[in-house]
Amino acid sequence: MSAMTNIETNGKSTVHAATIPAYTSVQSGAILSHGVELPVLSLGVAGEGVRFAQQRLMAYGYRIGFNGQYGSQMKAAIEHFQAYYGGLVVDGIIGENTWRGLCDQEFSRLGWTFYSPLKNTKYPYNVNMPELYQGHVGDAIECLQLRLYAQGFSLFIDGDFGLRTLEIVKAFQHREGLKVDGIVGVQTWRKLGE
Repeated sequence: MSAMTNIETNGKSTVHAATIPAYTSVQSGAILSHGVELPVLSLGVAGEGVRFAQQRLMAYGYRIGFNGQYGSQMKAAIEHFQAYYGGLVVDGIIGENTWRGLCDQEFSRLGWTFYSPLKNTKYPYNVNMPELYQGHVGDAIECLQLRLYAQGFSLFIDGDFGLRTLEIVKAFQHREGLKVDGIVGVQTWRKLGE
């Protein structure tokens, strides 16, 4: 195969979307799935996906702007996170493996030594977190389950939005004063990002 591959996207081809990964990530404790994916984020994008990633970095102790914009400060923070989290490619891109680290429980002192000035940006705000509901499978569900686990809920992290995940999403929504519908939308992602 002549297509370029990227370790951050788990060996998936950057040219052919149907390429099967050559290996399974060592960091992954969940099943390898090809369902609902989290957005790949890099310099120059903005939206709820970036906002969620910023929330997660802030939970790790990073003092960064919270504006949903993936500017130079955000890229520097991600590169710092990738370098110190362990086992991640340092490229400033939030792909599958970096998402897994961001969705995991935080190590609050990780960002204490980080500093980068904030430069105002105005990228189009159009990169969103996926809306999730029962029946979905994939990396986005694994992130959801990791965040629910970090919030104190007991569940199996398997990347499958089954009945148990649905019950826990509803319990989380109720606890946080959100609309209890079992659908993980913008407001639920925002609370999970805290």
